[in-house]
Amino acid sequence: MATKISHLVSLLLSLLLLLLFISSQVGFTEAKRDERKKMSSPPIPSPLIPSPPIPPPPPRFYVPPSKSRRGKGP
Repeated sequence: MATKISHLVSLLLSLLLLLLFISSQVGFTEAKRDERKKMSSPPIPSPLIPSPPIPPPPPRFYVPPSKSRRGKGP
């Protein structure tokens, strides 16, 4: 009877240690993920300093001026 109890106690202690180990690993992984999010996210701009306006993008294709009399085509 005493051996069954000691085996049960050792099993419960092993399961408890396993649970603690897994929970610590999950917490460590979440902390790393949060740290990476902070590093990759852009800094929060200060409301006192306005950001400069973004210039419009350049045109994609160069269209030369028309050489025809009607103004259409090349």
